[in-house]
Amino acid sequence: MRKVVLIPTYWSRAKREWREGDAVYDHPTPIDENGTLARTLESMKILTAKDFKLVLLICPTTPDVAAEAERRVLEIIHDVNLHAETYIFTISDLARIADVMFEEDTERKVAPLLNMSGYANVRNMCLLCADILSADAAILIDDDEVFEKADWVERSVEFLGKRIYGDVVYGMAGYYTNKYDQYYDDVKMEHWMTYWDRFGFKAKAFDEIIGSAPRVKRTPFAFGGAMIIHRDMFQSVPFDPEITRGEDIDYVINSRMYGFSFFLDNTLSIKHLPVPKKHPQWKRIREDIYRFVYEREKIASQVKKGNMVMVTPEDFDPYPGVFLREDLDEKIFRSNMMLATDYMMKGDSEGALESMNNIMIATKDAKPKFNAFAKYRKTQKLWELMCEVVAHNRYELRKIMEEHNITNHPIVRNEQSVRQLGKEEIVAALHKVFDFELGDDDWKALADRFFVKTFFEDEMLFRSGDFNETMYIILKGELMLFAGTHKTGGEIEIARLAKGDILGESCLKNQPFTLNCRAIQFTELIGIDRRDIYKLIESRPELGVKFYQQVLVKVVGKMRTNNLYNMSIGGGTVLEAVHDATIVPD
Repeated sequence: MRKVVLIPTYWSRAKREWREGDAVYDHPTPIDENGTLARTLESMKILTAKDFKLVLLICPTTPDVAAEAERRVLEIIHDVNLHAETYIFTISDLARIADVMFEEDTERKVAPLLNMSGYANVRNMCLLCADILSADAAILIDDDEVFEKADWVERSVEFLGKRIYGDVVYGMAGYYTNKYDQYYDDVKMEHWMTYWDRFGFKAKAFDEIIGSAPRVKRTPFAFGGAMIIHRDMFQSVPFDPEITRGEDIDYVINSRMYGFSFFLDNTLSIKHLPVPKKHPQWKRIREDIYRFVYEREKIASQVKKGNMVMVTPEDFDPYPGVFLREDLDEKIFRSNMMLATDYMMKGDSEGALESMNNIMIATKDAKPKFNAFAKYRKTQKLWELMCEVVAHNRYELRKIMEEHNITNHPIVRNEQSVRQLGKEEIVAALHKVFDFELGDDDWKALADRFFVKTFFEDEMLFRSGDFNETMYIILKGELMLFAGTHKTGGEIEIARLAKGDILGESCLKNQPFTLNCRAIQFTELIGIDRRDIYKLIESRPELGVKFYQQVLVKVVGKMRTNNLYNMSIGGGTVLEAVHDATIVPD
Protein backbone atom coordinates (compact mmCIF):
# COMPACT_ATOMS: atom_id res chain seq x y z
CA MET A 1 0.00 0.00 0.00
CA ARG A 2 1.44 3.35 -1.05
CA LYS A 3 1.33 5.72 1.94
CA VAL A 4 1.72 9.50 1.97
CA VAL A 5 1.99 11.33 5.30
CA LEU A 6 0.84 14.95 4.97
CA ILE A 7 1.64 17.65 7.53
CA PRO A 8 0.47 21.24 6.99
CA THR A 9 2.63 23.78 8.80
CA TYR A 10 1.29 27.31 9.30
CA TRP A 11 3.53 30.41 9.39
CA SER A 12 2.74 34.06 10.11
CA ARG A 13 4.45 37.41 10.27
CA ALA A 14 6.78 38.14 13.16
CA LYS A 15 5.29 37.89 16.64
CA ARG A 16 2.64 40.50 17.44
CA GLU A 17 2.56 41.67 13.82
CA TRP A 18 -0.77 41.15 12.05
CA ARG A 19 -2.32 42.96 9.11
CA GLU A 20 -5.82 43.10 7.72
CA GLY A 21 -6.25 40.39 5.10
CA ASP A 22 -3.90 37.86 6.70
CA ALA A 23 -5.33 34.36 6.99
CA VAL A 24 -6.41 33.43 10.52
CA TYR A 25 -5.31 30.15 12.12
CA ASP A 26 -5.32 29.04 15.75
CA HIS A 27 -1.58 29.11 16.30
CA PRO A 28 0.59 29.77 13.25
CA THR A 29 4.32 29.92 13.94
CA PRO A 30 5.66 33.49 13.81
CA ILE A 31 8.43 33.66 11.23
CA ASP A 32 10.90 34.72 13.94
CA GLU A 33 10.12 31.74 16.22
CA ASN A 34 10.90 28.01 16.08
CA GLY A 35 7.42 26.58 16.50
CA THR A 36 6.59 22.90 16.95
CA LEU A 37 7.38 21.33 13.55
CA ALA A 38 10.88 20.19 14.51
CA ARG A 39 9.48 18.40 17.56
CA THR A 40 6.99 16.51 15.39
CA LEU A 41 9.64 15.47 12.85
CA GLU A 42 12.05 14.42 15.60
CA SER A 43 9.36 12.19 17.09
CA MET A 44 8.96 10.45 13.71
CA LYS A 45 12.44 8.96 14.12
CA ILE A 46 10.95 6.29 16.39
CA LEU A 47 8.74 4.98 13.56
CA THR A 48 9.80 1.50 12.51
CA ALA A 49 8.22 1.88 9.07
CA LYS A 50 9.42 4.79 6.98
CA ASP A 51 8.17 3.39 3.67
CA PHE A 52 6.05 6.48 3.13
CA LYS A 53 6.38 9.76 1.35
CA LEU A 54 6.27 12.76 3.68
CA VAL A 55 4.79 16.01 2.36
CA LEU A 56 5.08 19.23 4.36
CA LEU A 57 2.59 21.81 3.09
CA ILE A 58 3.85 25.29 3.87
CA CYS A 59 0.82 27.49 4.59
CA PRO A 60 1.70 31.15 5.17
CA THR A 61 -0.89 33.57 6.52
CA THR A 62 0.31 36.02 3.84
CA PRO A 63 2.41 35.72 0.67
CA ASP A 64 4.77 38.24 2.29
CA VAL A 65 6.29 35.50 4.48
CA ALA A 66 6.07 32.61 1.98
CA ALA A 67 9.73 32.66 0.94
CA GLU A 68 11.01 32.98 4.50
CA ALA A 69 8.64 30.22 5.68
CA GLU A 70 9.99 27.92 2.97
CA ARG A 71 13.55 28.69 4.04
CA ARG A 72 12.72 27.97 7.70
CA VAL A 73 11.00 24.68 6.91
CA LEU A 74 13.93 23.51 4.75
CA GLU A 75 16.27 24.43 7.58
CA ILE A 76 14.22 22.41 10.06
CA ILE A 77 14.10 19.39 7.73
CA HIS A 78 17.86 19.53 7.27
CA ASP A 79 18.54 19.82 11.00
CA VAL A 80 16.21 16.95 11.93
CA ASN A 81 17.55 14.61 9.20
CA LEU A 82 14.61 12.20 9.36
CA HIS A 83 15.78 9.75 6.65
CA ALA A 84 12.35 9.58 5.02
CA GLU A 85 11.47 10.60 1.48
CA THR A 86 10.39 14.19 2.04
CA TYR A 87 8.67 16.78 -0.12
CA ILE A 88 7.66 20.35 0.53
CA PHE A 89 4.61 21.87 -1.12
CA THR A 90 4.29 25.63 -1.48
CA ILE A 91 1.82 28.16 -2.82
CA SER A 92 4.08 28.58 -5.86
CA ASP A 93 3.88 24.81 -6.48
CA LEU A 94 0.10 25.08 -6.33
CA ALA A 95 0.14 27.91 -8.88
CA ARG A 96 2.17 25.79 -11.30
CA ILE A 97 -0.12 22.80 -10.74
CA ALA A 98 -3.11 25.03 -11.50
CA ASP A 99 -1.50 26.07 -14.79
CA VAL A 100 -1.14 22.42 -15.83
CA MET A 101 -4.73 21.63 -14.85
CA PHE A 102 -6.14 24.61 -16.72
CA GLU A 103 -4.62 23.32 -19.96
CA GLU A 104 -7.29 20.59 -19.80
CA ASP A 105 -9.87 22.39 -17.66
CA THR A 106 -9.96 25.39 -19.99
CA GLU A 107 -13.03 26.83 -18.28
CA ARG A 108 -11.15 26.76 -14.96
CA LYS A 109 -14.04 25.05 -13.21
CA VAL A 110 -11.80 23.60 -10.51
CA ALA A 111 -10.11 26.94 -9.75
CA PRO A 112 -12.11 27.52 -6.51
CA LEU A 113 -10.72 24.28 -5.09
CA LEU A 114 -7.07 25.18 -5.72
CA ASN A 115 -6.69 27.22 -2.58
CA MET A 116 -4.29 26.99 0.36
CA SER A 117 -6.03 29.43 2.69
CA GLY A 118 -8.29 28.15 5.45
CA TYR A 119 -8.28 24.81 7.25
CA ALA A 120 -10.65 22.96 4.91
CA ASN A 121 -8.81 24.18 1.80
CA VAL A 122 -5.47 23.16 3.28
CA ARG A 123 -6.82 19.67 4.03
CA ASN A 124 -8.03 19.43 0.44
CA MET A 125 -4.55 20.34 -0.81
CA CYS A 126 -3.24 17.52 1.37
CA LEU A 127 -5.56 15.14 -0.49
CA LEU A 128 -4.53 16.64 -3.84
CA CYS A 129 -0.85 15.99 -3.05
CA ALA A 130 -1.68 12.42 -2.05
CA ASP A 131 -3.55 11.92 -5.32
CA ILE A 132 -0.71 13.30 -7.45
CA LEU A 133 1.71 10.97 -5.65
CA SER A 134 -0.60 8.00 -6.40
CA ALA A 135 -1.22 7.28 -2.72
CA ASP A 136 -3.45 4.45 -1.58
CA ALA A 137 -3.60 6.01 1.88
CA ALA A 138 -3.47 9.69 2.81
CA ILE A 139 -2.29 10.01 6.43
CA LEU A 140 -3.13 13.45 7.84
CA ILE A 141 -0.99 14.68 10.74
CA ASP A 142 -0.60 18.12 12.39
CA ASP A 143 2.65 19.89 13.23
CA ASP A 144 1.90 20.12 16.96
CA GLU A 145 1.82 16.37 17.59
CA VAL A 146 4.32 13.83 18.87
CA PHE A 147 4.52 10.17 17.83
CA GLU A 148 4.91 7.78 20.77
CA LYS A 149 4.15 4.44 19.09
CA ALA A 150 6.90 3.00 16.90
CA ASP A 151 4.39 1.01 14.82
CA TRP A 152 1.97 3.92 14.35
CA VAL A 153 2.19 3.88 10.54
CA GLU A 154 1.59 0.11 10.34
CA ARG A 155 -1.39 0.38 12.67
CA SER A 156 -2.83 3.30 10.73
CA VAL A 157 -3.32 1.26 7.56
CA GLU A 158 -3.79 -2.19 9.11
CA PHE A 159 -7.54 -2.24 8.44
CA LEU A 160 -7.77 0.32 5.65
CA GLY A 161 -9.63 -1.04 2.63
CA LYS A 162 -10.68 -4.17 4.53
CA ARG A 163 -14.19 -5.21 5.49
CA ILE A 164 -15.29 -4.98 9.13
CA TYR A 165 -18.83 -5.57 10.41
CA GLY A 166 -20.16 -5.75 6.86
CA ASP A 167 -18.61 -2.44 5.83
CA VAL A 168 -15.35 -1.46 4.16
CA VAL A 169 -12.95 0.76 6.13
CA TYR A 170 -12.39 3.75 3.87
CA GLY A 171 -11.59 6.15 6.69
CA MET A 172 -9.66 5.37 9.87
CA ALA A 173 -9.38 7.77 12.81
CA GLY A 174 -6.77 7.80 15.48
CA TYR A 175 -7.16 9.97 18.55
CA TYR A 176 -5.29 12.56 20.62
CA THR A 177 -3.84 12.19 24.08
CA ASN A 178 -2.98 15.27 26.11
CA LYS A 179 0.07 16.01 28.25
CA TYR A 180 -1.46 13.86 30.99
CA ASP A 181 -1.80 10.87 28.61
CA GLN A 182 -5.59 11.18 28.70
CA TYR A 183 -7.92 11.29 25.71
CA TYR A 184 -10.15 13.96 27.28
CA ASP A 185 -9.91 17.64 26.41
CA ASP A 186 -7.63 19.46 28.84
CA VAL A 187 -10.18 22.10 29.89
CA LYS A 188 -11.66 23.42 33.11
CA MET A 189 -15.44 23.17 33.29
CA GLU A 190 -17.19 26.47 34.12
CA HIS A 191 -20.66 27.46 35.25
CA TRP A 192 -21.74 28.94 31.90
CA MET A 193 -21.13 25.57 30.17
CA THR A 194 -24.29 24.11 31.73
CA TYR A 195 -26.17 24.60 28.43
CA TRP A 196 -23.10 24.36 26.19
CA ASP A 197 -21.62 21.17 27.52
CA ARG A 198 -19.54 20.48 24.42
CA PHE A 199 -16.69 18.97 26.38
CA GLY A 200 -19.04 16.85 28.45
CA PHE A 201 -20.67 15.33 25.37
CA LYS A 202 -17.25 14.89 23.77
CA ALA A 203 -16.08 13.03 26.87
CA LYS A 204 -19.12 10.76 26.66
CA ALA A 205 -18.44 10.08 22.97
CA PHE A 206 -14.76 9.45 23.68
CA ASP A 207 -15.62 6.96 26.43
CA GLU A 208 -18.00 5.10 24.11
CA ILE A 209 -15.70 5.02 21.08
CA ILE A 210 -12.14 5.29 22.41
CA GLY A 211 -12.47 3.89 25.91
CA SER A 212 -14.37 0.69 25.19
CA ALA A 213 -14.04 -2.50 23.16
CA PRO A 214 -13.73 -3.55 20.43
CA ARG A 215 -10.51 -2.05 19.11
CA VAL A 216 -12.04 -0.85 15.81
CA LYS A 217 -15.55 0.55 15.60
CA ARG A 218 -17.59 3.07 13.60
CA THR A 219 -17.16 6.62 14.83
CA PRO A 220 -19.23 9.82 14.54
CA PHE A 221 -16.13 12.00 14.97
CA ALA A 222 -12.50 12.13 13.84
CA PHE A 223 -9.41 14.18 14.57
CA GLY A 224 -7.89 16.16 11.71
CA GLY A 225 -4.36 15.39 12.88
CA ALA A 226 -4.92 11.64 12.98
CA MET A 227 -7.03 10.81 9.92
CA ILE A 228 -6.21 8.08 7.43
CA ILE A 229 -8.23 8.19 4.22
CA HIS A 230 -8.36 5.53 1.53
CA ARG A 231 -7.83 6.54 -2.10
CA ASP A 232 -11.39 5.57 -3.07
CA MET A 233 -12.74 8.05 -0.55
CA PHE A 234 -10.34 10.97 -0.96
CA GLN A 235 -10.89 10.88 -4.72
CA SER A 236 -14.63 11.15 -4.13
CA VAL A 237 -15.17 13.23 -1.00
CA PRO A 238 -13.53 16.63 -0.40
CA PHE A 239 -13.46 18.71 2.74
CA ASP A 240 -16.13 21.42 2.63
CA PRO A 241 -14.45 24.80 1.93
CA GLU A 242 -17.46 26.61 3.40
CA ILE A 243 -16.73 25.46 6.95
CA THR A 244 -14.26 27.57 8.91
CA ARG A 245 -13.57 25.26 11.87
CA GLY A 246 -14.17 21.62 12.71
CA GLU A 247 -13.43 20.48 9.17
CA ASP A 248 -12.44 17.05 10.46
CA ILE A 249 -15.81 16.14 11.97
CA ASP A 250 -17.56 17.82 9.06
CA TYR A 251 -15.62 15.46 6.76
CA VAL A 252 -17.07 12.49 8.64
CA ILE A 253 -20.56 13.89 7.95
CA ASN A 254 -19.76 14.44 4.27
CA SER A 255 -18.29 10.98 3.84
CA ARG A 256 -21.34 9.39 5.47
CA MET A 257 -23.57 11.27 3.01
CA TYR A 258 -21.68 9.61 0.17
CA GLY A 259 -21.89 6.15 1.68
CA PHE A 260 -18.45 5.91 3.29
CA SER A 261 -17.96 4.96 6.94
CA PHE A 262 -15.28 6.20 9.29
CA PHE A 263 -13.87 3.84 11.90
CA LEU A 264 -11.71 4.57 14.94
CA ASP A 265 -8.86 2.42 16.22
CA ASN A 266 -8.61 2.83 19.99
CA THR A 267 -4.92 1.84 19.93
CA LEU A 268 -3.98 4.54 17.41
CA SER A 269 -3.11 7.40 19.74
CA ILE A 270 -0.86 10.38 19.08
CA LYS A 271 0.13 13.03 21.60
CA HIS A 272 -1.34 16.46 20.88
CA LEU A 273 0.61 19.35 22.41
CA PRO A 274 -0.88 22.52 20.93
CA VAL A 275 0.23 26.01 21.77
CA PRO A 276 -2.25 27.43 24.34
CA LYS A 277 -5.12 29.31 22.71
CA LYS A 278 -5.15 33.03 23.37
CA HIS A 279 -8.61 33.83 22.00
CA PRO A 280 -11.25 34.94 24.56
CA GLN A 281 -13.98 32.47 25.42
CA TRP A 282 -16.71 34.41 23.61
CA LYS A 283 -14.73 34.11 20.37
CA ARG A 284 -14.16 30.38 20.75
CA ILE A 285 -17.85 29.71 21.28
CA ARG A 286 -18.58 31.96 18.29
CA GLU A 287 -16.43 29.69 16.11
CA ASP A 288 -18.42 26.70 17.36
CA ILE A 289 -21.66 28.51 16.57
CA TYR A 290 -20.65 29.06 12.96
CA ARG A 291 -19.65 25.42 12.43
CA PHE A 292 -22.64 23.79 14.15
CA VAL A 293 -25.22 26.09 12.55
CA TYR A 294 -23.70 25.44 9.13
CA GLU A 295 -23.62 21.67 9.61
CA ARG A 296 -27.17 21.63 10.93
CA GLU A 297 -28.34 23.52 7.83
CA LYS A 298 -26.44 21.15 5.53
CA ILE A 299 -28.14 18.15 7.11
CA ALA A 300 -31.55 19.83 7.20
CA SER A 301 -31.40 20.82 3.50
CA GLN A 302 -30.75 17.28 2.25
CA VAL A 303 -32.85 15.84 -0.54
CA LYS A 304 -32.81 12.29 -1.77
CA LYS A 305 -30.15 11.58 -4.39
CA GLY A 306 -29.35 8.27 -6.01
CA ASN A 307 -25.66 8.39 -5.15
CA MET A 308 -26.10 9.63 -1.56
CA VAL A 309 -27.33 8.53 1.85
CA MET A 310 -29.71 10.63 3.95
CA VAL A 311 -28.16 11.29 7.38
CA THR A 312 -29.67 12.61 10.61
CA PRO A 313 -28.17 14.29 13.71
CA GLU A 314 -28.78 11.05 15.59
CA ASP A 315 -26.29 9.29 13.28
CA PHE A 316 -23.57 11.34 14.97
CA ASP A 317 -24.59 10.92 18.60
CA PRO A 318 -23.50 11.58 21.20
CA TYR A 319 -21.10 14.09 19.64
CA PRO A 320 -21.43 16.12 17.46
CA GLY A 321 -25.04 14.97 16.98
CA VAL A 322 -26.34 16.70 20.11
CA PHE A 323 -25.30 20.08 18.62
CA LEU A 324 -26.95 19.48 15.25
CA ARG A 325 -30.56 19.34 16.44
CA GLU A 326 -33.34 21.91 16.39
CA ASP A 327 -32.62 22.96 19.98
CA LEU A 328 -29.20 24.33 18.98
CA ASP A 329 -30.58 27.89 19.04
CA GLU A 330 -31.78 27.45 22.61
CA LYS A 331 -28.39 26.08 23.66
CA ILE A 332 -26.71 29.11 22.09
CA PHE A 333 -29.12 31.56 23.78
CA ARG A 334 -28.91 30.11 27.29
CA SER A 335 -25.15 29.51 27.30
CA ASN A 336 -24.26 32.95 25.98
CA MET A 337 -26.61 34.66 28.45
CA MET A 338 -24.79 32.85 31.27
CA LEU A 339 -21.39 33.66 29.75
CA ALA A 340 -22.36 37.35 29.48
CA THR A 341 -23.35 37.30 33.15
CA ASP A 342 -19.97 35.84 34.09
CA TYR A 343 -18.21 38.58 32.14
CA MET A 344 -20.33 41.27 33.85
CA MET A 345 -19.48 39.88 37.29
CA LYS A 346 -15.80 40.16 36.36
CA GLY A 347 -16.26 43.74 35.16
CA ASP A 348 -15.62 42.84 31.51
CA SER A 349 -18.35 44.73 29.68
CA GLU A 350 -16.79 44.10 26.24
CA GLY A 351 -16.81 40.32 26.82
CA ALA A 352 -20.42 40.52 27.94
CA LEU A 353 -21.42 42.48 24.84
CA GLU A 354 -19.66 40.05 22.50
CA SER A 355 -21.38 37.13 24.24
CA MET A 356 -24.74 38.77 23.58
CA ASN A 357 -23.70 39.37 19.98
CA ASN A 358 -23.20 35.60 19.63
CA ILE A 359 -26.96 35.15 20.02
CA MET A 360 -27.67 37.54 17.15
CA ILE A 361 -24.93 36.00 15.01
CA ALA A 362 -26.47 32.54 15.45
CA THR A 363 -29.82 33.70 14.06
CA LYS A 364 -28.44 35.81 11.20
CA ASP A 365 -24.78 35.70 10.10
CA ALA A 366 -24.06 32.06 10.94
CA LYS A 367 -26.88 30.73 8.79
CA PRO A 368 -25.63 30.30 5.22
CA LYS A 369 -27.28 32.48 2.60
CA PHE A 370 -27.29 29.52 0.23
CA ASN A 371 -28.44 25.91 0.25
CA ALA A 372 -25.54 24.26 2.09
CA PHE A 373 -26.36 20.76 0.84
CA ALA A 374 -26.64 21.82 -2.80
CA LYS A 375 -23.47 23.88 -2.54
CA TYR A 376 -21.49 20.94 -1.16
CA ARG A 377 -22.83 18.66 -3.90
CA LYS A 378 -21.47 21.11 -6.45
CA THR A 379 -18.12 21.12 -4.66
CA GLN A 380 -18.06 17.33 -4.67
CA LYS A 381 -18.70 17.16 -8.41
CA LEU A 382 -15.90 19.66 -9.04
CA TRP A 383 -13.63 17.59 -6.81
CA GLU A 384 -14.28 14.47 -8.86
CA LEU A 385 -13.59 16.49 -12.01
CA MET A 386 -10.30 17.67 -10.53
CA CYS A 387 -9.27 14.10 -9.69
CA GLU A 388 -9.99 13.12 -13.29
CA VAL A 389 -7.76 15.98 -14.47
CA VAL A 390 -5.05 14.73 -12.10
CA ALA A 391 -5.34 11.23 -13.54
CA HIS A 392 -4.94 12.55 -17.09
CA ASN A 393 -1.99 14.80 -16.21
CA ARG A 394 -0.32 12.96 -13.34
CA TYR A 395 3.06 12.77 -15.07
CA GLU A 396 3.33 16.56 -15.50
CA LEU A 397 1.93 17.23 -12.03
CA ARG A 398 4.27 14.68 -10.47
CA LYS A 399 7.24 16.39 -12.12
CA ILE A 400 6.32 19.62 -10.34
CA MET A 401 6.21 17.90 -6.97
CA GLU A 402 9.44 16.00 -7.62
CA GLU A 403 11.25 19.30 -7.99
CA HIS A 404 10.62 19.78 -4.27
CA ASN A 405 11.52 16.20 -3.34
CA ILE A 406 14.39 17.35 -1.17
CA THR A 407 15.72 13.87 -0.34
CA ASN A 408 16.27 12.66 -3.90
CA HIS A 409 19.45 13.00 -5.86
CA PRO A 410 19.03 14.24 -9.43
CA ILE A 411 18.08 11.42 -11.79
CA VAL A 412 20.75 11.00 -14.45
CA ARG A 413 20.17 8.27 -17.06
CA ASN A 414 22.06 7.10 -20.09
CA GLU A 415 20.41 5.95 -23.30
CA GLN A 416 19.74 2.50 -21.77
CA SER A 417 17.72 4.07 -18.92
CA VAL A 418 20.49 3.12 -16.47
CA ARG A 419 20.75 5.55 -13.61
CA GLN A 420 24.32 6.59 -12.86
CA LEU A 421 25.00 5.76 -9.20
CA GLY A 422 28.20 5.44 -7.21
CA LYS A 423 29.17 2.23 -5.44
CA GLU A 424 28.15 3.59 -2.04
CA GLU A 425 24.68 4.41 -3.37
CA ILE A 426 24.38 0.91 -4.84
CA VAL A 427 25.38 -0.62 -1.49
CA ALA A 428 22.80 1.57 0.29
CA ALA A 429 20.11 0.36 -2.14
CA LEU A 430 21.11 -3.28 -1.58
CA HIS A 431 20.86 -2.81 2.18
CA LYS A 432 17.21 -1.82 1.68
CA VAL A 433 16.49 -4.85 -0.51
CA PHE A 434 18.29 -7.78 1.12
CA ASP A 435 17.87 -8.93 4.69
CA PHE A 436 21.15 -10.65 5.52
CA GLU A 437 24.38 -9.93 7.35
CA LEU A 438 27.39 -9.36 5.11
CA GLY A 439 30.81 -7.88 5.56
CA ASP A 440 31.85 -4.75 3.70
CA ASP A 441 33.75 -6.78 1.09
CA ASP A 442 30.69 -8.91 0.31
CA TRP A 443 28.47 -5.86 -0.03
CA LYS A 444 30.96 -4.31 -2.42
CA ALA A 445 31.15 -7.56 -4.38
CA LEU A 446 27.37 -7.49 -4.81
CA ALA A 447 27.43 -3.81 -5.72
CA ASP A 448 29.92 -4.53 -8.51
CA ARG A 449 27.32 -6.79 -10.17
CA PHE A 450 24.22 -4.62 -9.74
CA PHE A 451 22.97 -1.52 -11.51
CA VAL A 452 19.93 0.76 -11.19
CA LYS A 453 17.37 1.44 -13.91
CA THR A 454 14.61 4.03 -13.85
CA PHE A 455 11.39 4.22 -15.80
CA PHE A 456 8.97 7.12 -15.91
CA GLU A 457 5.19 6.81 -15.79
CA ASP A 458 3.75 4.94 -18.82
CA GLU A 459 7.23 3.93 -20.01
CA MET A 460 7.45 0.30 -21.22
CA LEU A 461 9.99 -2.00 -19.57
CA PHE A 462 9.53 -4.87 -21.97
CA ARG A 463 7.05 -6.44 -24.35
CA SER A 464 6.02 -10.00 -24.94
CA GLY A 465 8.74 -11.66 -26.99
CA ASP A 466 11.61 -9.53 -25.66
CA PHE A 467 14.61 -11.53 -24.49
CA ASN A 468 14.84 -11.85 -20.69
CA GLU A 469 18.37 -11.70 -19.34
CA THR A 470 18.07 -9.57 -16.18
CA MET A 471 16.47 -10.00 -12.76
CA TYR A 472 15.19 -6.84 -11.05
CA ILE A 473 13.92 -5.89 -7.63
CA ILE A 474 11.73 -2.78 -7.34
CA LEU A 475 13.17 -0.04 -5.15
CA LYS A 476 10.28 2.38 -5.60
CA GLY A 477 7.24 2.87 -7.80
CA GLU A 478 4.79 0.42 -9.37
CA LEU A 479 4.72 -1.79 -12.47
CA MET A 480 1.83 -3.46 -14.28
CA LEU A 481 2.12 -6.84 -16.00
CA PHE A 482 -0.44 -7.27 -18.75
CA ALA A 483 -1.33 -9.51 -21.64
CA GLY A 484 -2.48 -8.42 -25.08
CA THR A 485 -2.31 -5.00 -26.72
CA HIS A 486 -4.73 -2.50 -28.17
CA LYS A 487 -4.21 -4.21 -31.54
CA THR A 488 -5.44 -7.54 -30.17
CA GLY A 489 -8.53 -6.14 -28.54
CA GLY A 490 -7.22 -4.45 -25.41
CA GLU A 491 -4.91 -5.00 -22.48
CA ILE A 492 -5.67 -7.53 -19.78
CA GLU A 493 -4.05 -6.63 -16.47
CA ILE A 494 -2.46 -9.67 -14.84
CA ALA A 495 -0.74 -8.22 -11.78
CA ARG A 496 0.86 -5.16 -10.26
CA LEU A 497 4.28 -5.16 -8.66
CA ALA A 498 5.47 -2.61 -6.09
CA LYS A 499 8.41 -1.84 -3.80
CA GLY A 500 10.31 -4.97 -2.79
CA ASP A 501 8.78 -7.20 -5.50
CA ILE A 502 10.97 -9.22 -7.84
CA LEU A 503 10.77 -9.18 -11.63
CA GLY A 504 12.40 -11.32 -14.31
CA GLU A 505 13.55 -14.11 -11.97
CA SER A 506 13.03 -16.55 -14.85
CA CYS A 507 15.97 -15.00 -16.71
CA LEU A 508 17.95 -18.13 -15.81
CA LYS A 509 15.75 -20.13 -18.21
CA ASN A 510 17.14 -18.12 -21.13
CA GLN A 511 13.70 -17.57 -22.67
CA PRO A 512 11.77 -14.47 -23.77
CA PHE A 513 9.05 -12.65 -21.82
CA THR A 514 5.48 -13.74 -22.51
CA LEU A 515 3.85 -10.70 -20.86
CA ASN A 516 4.16 -6.95 -21.27
CA CYS A 517 5.30 -4.62 -18.49
CA ARG A 518 4.72 -0.89 -18.08
CA ALA A 519 5.54 1.59 -15.30
CA ILE A 520 2.37 2.88 -13.59
CA GLN A 521 4.37 5.65 -11.94
CA PHE A 522 8.01 6.67 -11.74
CA THR A 523 9.80 3.42 -10.91
CA GLU A 524 13.35 2.58 -9.87
CA LEU A 525 14.72 -0.95 -10.02
CA ILE A 526 17.99 -2.55 -9.03
CA GLY A 527 19.06 -5.25 -11.46
CA ILE A 528 21.62 -7.96 -12.06
CA ASP A 529 22.25 -9.72 -15.39
CA ARG A 530 22.05 -13.49 -15.69
CA ARG A 531 25.74 -13.74 -16.57
CA ASP A 532 26.71 -11.79 -13.45
CA ILE A 533 24.61 -14.12 -11.28
CA TYR A 534 26.66 -17.05 -12.59
CA LYS A 535 29.92 -15.18 -12.11
CA LEU A 536 28.96 -14.32 -8.53
CA ILE A 537 28.30 -17.98 -7.74
CA GLU A 538 31.55 -19.09 -9.33
CA SER A 539 33.70 -16.49 -7.60
CA ARG A 540 31.98 -16.42 -4.20
CA PRO A 541 29.88 -19.60 -3.71
CA GLU A 542 28.90 -18.79 -0.11
CA LEU A 543 27.73 -15.32 -1.06
CA GLY A 544 25.93 -16.79 -4.07
CA VAL A 545 23.96 -19.16 -1.84
CA LYS A 546 22.91 -16.31 0.46
CA PHE A 547 21.83 -14.33 -2.57
CA TYR A 548 19.71 -17.22 -3.89
CA GLN A 549 18.06 -17.63 -0.50
CA GLN A 550 16.99 -13.99 -0.57
CA VAL A 551 15.68 -14.35 -4.12
CA LEU A 552 13.63 -17.41 -3.13
CA VAL A 553 12.06 -15.51 -0.22
CA LYS A 554 11.02 -12.70 -2.54
CA VAL A 555 9.71 -15.06 -5.23
CA VAL A 556 7.55 -16.91 -2.71
CA GLY A 557 6.28 -13.59 -1.36
CA LYS A 558 5.45 -12.48 -4.89
CA MET A 559 3.47 -15.66 -5.54
CA ARG A 560 1.48 -15.26 -2.34
CA THR A 561 0.75 -11.61 -2.94
CA ASN A 562 -0.11 -11.71 -6.62
CA ASN A 563 -1.31 -15.33 -7.00
CA LEU A 564 1.27 -15.94 -9.71
CA TYR A 565 1.80 -19.67 -9.14
CA ASN A 566 0.98 -20.57 -12.71
CA MET A 567 1.76 -17.31 -14.46
CA SER A 568 4.21 -17.47 -17.31
CA ILE A 569 6.34 -14.33 -17.24
CA GLY A 570 9.51 -15.24 -19.05
CA GLY A 571 8.83 -18.40 -20.99
CA GLY A 572 8.35 -20.63 -17.92
CA THR A 573 6.28 -20.56 -14.79
CA VAL A 574 7.45 -18.84 -11.66
CA LEU A 575 7.71 -22.18 -9.91
CA GLU A 576 10.06 -23.42 -12.62
CA ALA A 577 12.13 -20.30 -12.22
CA VAL A 578 12.39 -20.97 -8.49
CA HIS A 579 13.45 -24.54 -9.19
CA ASP A 580 16.08 -23.42 -11.66
CA ALA A 581 17.32 -20.75 -9.24
CA THR A 582 18.27 -23.50 -6.78
CA ILE A 583 20.54 -25.22 -9.30
CA VAL A 584 24.11 -23.95 -9.30
CA PRO A 585 25.46 -24.08 -12.88
CA ASP A 586 28.56 -26.03 -13.71
